[in-house]
Amino acid sequence: MYKKLERPIDIAPLVFARIVLGLLITIEFTGGLFTSYSETLINTKFHFSYILTTFIEPWSSPILIKSHFILNFILGLLFASGLFYRVVTPLLLISGTSLFLMEQTLYINHFYLYSLIIFIFIFLPANRAYSLDTLRNSKLKVSQVPAWTIYIILFQISVVYIYAGIAKLNYDWLQAQPLQIWLSNKADYPIIGKYIASTSHAYIVAYGGIAFDLLIVPLMLIKQTRKYAFIICIVFHASNAITFGVGTFPWFSIAATSLFFSPRSFRKWKLKTELPPIGNKIYHFGHYKKIIFPLLSLFIAIQVLIPLRHHVYPGNPSWTEEGHFFAWRMMLRTKQSRIQFKVKDTINNKEVIVKLKEHLNNRQIRKMAGSPDMILQFAHYLSDYYTSNHDFNSPKVTAFSKVSLNGRPPQELIVRGVDLSKQRRGLHHYEWILPLKK
Repeated sequence: MYKKLERPIDIAPLVFARIVLGLLITIEFTGGLFTSYSETLINTKFHFSYILTTFIEPWSSPILIKSHFILNFILGLLFASGLFYRVVTPLLLISGTSLFLMEQTLYINHFYLYSLIIFIFIFLPANRAYSLDTLRNSKLKVSQVPAWTIYIILFQISVVYIYAGIAKLNYDWLQAQPLQIWLSNKADYPIIGKYIASTSHAYIVAYGGIAFDLLIVPLMLIKQTRKYAFIICIVFHASNAITFGVGTFPWFSIAATSLFFSPRSFRKWKLKTELPPIGNKIYHFGHYKKIIFPLLSLFIAIQVLIPLRHHVYPGNPSWTEEGHFFAWRMMLRTKQSRIQFKVKDTINNKEVIVKLKEHLNNRQIRKMAGSPDMILQFAHYLSDYYTSNHDFNSPKVTAFSKVSLNGRPPQELIVRGVDLSKQRRGLHHYEWILPLKK
């Protein structure tokens, strides 16, 4: 096994992955700068954090927030071009991930995936060919790298596919929900709208999605089926891009899945005129392997275990949201929610109904109304806010939330009357979440 991991392979796919990832990150952050993504960070009084990263907060100045996007844009280009790679890659990881973690209502699975892949690239010699670093110093050029440098990327892509497929094996998805809801909104598409919005099409997409996610990795591993599987991959992700949008994720997925092909096949592209010829010049990690291998082994273990954590919580994770994030549970739920907060001065019996739009934007309200953890965060904020700004004494914060999950009749999400300001936030199960009735 060790010899197979260490065997030399062409550096071409590693270079290809660096360029594609860098360019897509650049595109993603450019889009974020000019869309509601940046506006949510700029134009709101309160921001929802992740439990383990409460110390990461948005910049107080709109100029600094926009500058952060621009910095990520520049770092993405430098990463793609392979300039100052050893410095740029960890900086891109820190800068990009910190921006991603500033606001929980902006969670996007492929932002998380990009952070993981960038972390992997910190350990990889992806600048040793077809890069500006090699123009600066030709001694850096190598033509071959150890096979594990590609295998670790393929591992991460495989984790996404397999766990996404497993997550779809639930009651709602097998009933083609929430696909039926989403696709019904496409009825006005020219010519094919009626078919896209049909129930039969929703079932085809649902079961086809399960089959694709669970089978694409083994089919790409088998040489005889690889080309056909990749054609299916292109069709699948392109149709997702057309139907659902989902940013740069479909195009990254296509590019990443292509890494299953033979490393030398990448030389058939334009890269063949720029890459150093295959020879005996192999990149050696030397004594750094004693550090890299344990770190990547820990990384692999974490990536296998984290998506399974929802099993330690009771209830449906699409309802409770416990264990939902960072687990490749993609496109599994849609919620129609309404929520009302009340803050009561327990000494003077003064009570107010909170005007949510004075504190949050529409996206935050929509996301928060169906998320117990976000409801708890906002309740803590309201307790502090009314204590500091309205002289409330020991305020009691309660919420009434009704949520429709994947087309179900609306149900109450949390126990009525519970003082949320007194509830502790953490990784434990929130006992005040009501179970999903159906």
